Amino acid sequence: MDAPRRLWIRLPRSALALFFFLAFGVGGLVLGCILFPPLMLFRAKHAMRALVRTCYRLFVWLARVTGMIRVVVSPEDRARLASMHGCVVAASHPTLIDVVVLLAFLPDTTAVAKAAAGRNFFYSRVVNAAFLVNDNPLRMLDEAQNLLANGVNLAIFPEGTRTPADAPNRKLHRGAAQIALHSGAPVQCVAITCDPPVLAKGQPWWDVADRVITFTLRVCGEIPVSAPEPGTVPHAAAVALTERMRSLLFH
Repeated sequence: MDAPRRLWIRLPRSALALFFFLAFGVGGLVLGCILFPPLMLFRAKHAMRALVRTCYRLFVWLARVTGMIRVVVSPEDRARLASMHGCVVAASHPTLIDVVVLLAFLPDTTAVAKAAAGRNFFYSRVVNAAFLVNDNPLRMLDEAQNLLANGVNLAIFPEGTRTPADAPNRKLHRGAAQIALHSGAPVQCVAITCDPPVLAKGQPWWDVADRVITFTLRVCGEIPVSAPEPGTVPHAAAVALTERMRSLLFH
């Protein structure tokens, strides 16, 4: 494709990307400042999570119908995602909107968010109300255990930050394993890929390629987990479980 034609394809797609970025930010303000306060009065966490997932599904639907993205999920994996209940959902993390795409296909689910996200101007209220903020590890473990025991899924990205698909080293943090071991909840591994790469770490938001962006979700497998037996070393158990996640997600 010649350069002028490529430019005229990219410009409208970049404008569309700007629209989605603005919609995401404004939507966070509307949720946090208008829709969430009445629910907070009644501590309706379930309703707040449902509202967030509905907005994410709308976001993904709009991105699909406008031709910005498409999401590929096999019927079997779609059914597996829909049936997850009280699971630690460990996913790969290639793009900025992985959590949006992932939660759009899951039932009652929250996600672990960085402490910085809880201070973001646009969606801090949403994050602090409907997500699990990683600002106190011990408290987070107990909150995660309570959520999982009540059937809520907990999505977490063990890489900790966005990682390119061709990265030579895949260093995983042990937080997902520690949560699973602390709660005894099973781990469901979900590999997310994005082609062509967009919204990767260090990649500008307007670089959205000149073709439809394909997100693929693949359920790699379940890892049954039980709390460590007395006398075992929690660190060793977390390391072993993290390596098992790595083998399922990236091999």
